[in-house]
Amino acid sequence: MYSFSDRPGSLLFQELNRDEIGKWAPEATIILPVAAIEQHGPHLPVWTDSLLAESITLQAAVRAREEIPILVCPVVTYGSSHHHLIYPGAMSLSNDTLIGVLRDLTDSLVSSGFRRIYLINSHGGNEECVRLAARELALRHPVIAGAVSYWTIAWDQIVQEGQAGSLGIVPGHAGGFETSLLLALRPDLVRTELLPLPNRRNIPLTPRDPSTGPLIQRHGSWAAIDGYSDDAGSASAESGQKLLEIISRSLAAEFVRFHQLKLN
Repeated sequence: MYSFSDRPGSLLFQELNRDEIGKWAPEATIILPVAAIEQHGPHLPVWTDSLLAESITLQAAVRAREEIPILVCPVVTYGSSHHHLIYPGAMSLSNDTLIGVLRDLTDSLVSSGFRRIYLINSHGGNEECVRLAARELALRHPVIAGAVSYWTIAWDQIVQEGQAGSLGIVPGHAGGFETSLLLALRPDLVRTELLPLPNRRNIPLTPRDPSTGPLIQRHGSWAAIDGYSDDAGSASAESGQKLLEIISRSLAAEFVRFHQLKLN
């Protein structure tokens, strides 16, 4: 039985030495956050998705480590962001390259002895790639693999606790949702003097479950909306803190559930 005193000395994979990793790999769930570097409107840094991946995953792991042995890898900072190359700031990998990177990294984790590997995504453009990477990993090796975007796993709780409608689209892109999270985590990086943003959308901002429904893409849509999904004028640090609490709690519960699944 896992106990508080037996847990790994650090949550961070990169802070452990080879012997510690070798000891804990067969027992622990390892989390691989996958993010992006790309424009987030005129008011947020290009680091937004990677910052959120790191912060949210660590907050959730801190909660989960009270019940399970868990480690968190360094963030895969670059993702599939070709749709943002029309703006300055994107450092993008093709889908094929990203899948290859994830294949190599997860194979490396298997070589270290890990058998429970979970990919946590923080960028919409990576969604299909991380799911495919997890599916193929479990075909190549006798492991259990998972993949999910953090907003998807937290969606039901976000709705239940009344945080889905007041901030625009969830998760959106550089809108009220992400801006609130940044205001809670790194307010120094938010250009609040540029808010509210011009309304260049004629699409109703109706909250919907981001894990369901068809995928529809229109050529030129990112240019038409100036690279952000909705106005961030209603964003606040208070809303961001509430969202972080919900997301970290939901992710922690998912980590525990995942860890308890049988390998065979």
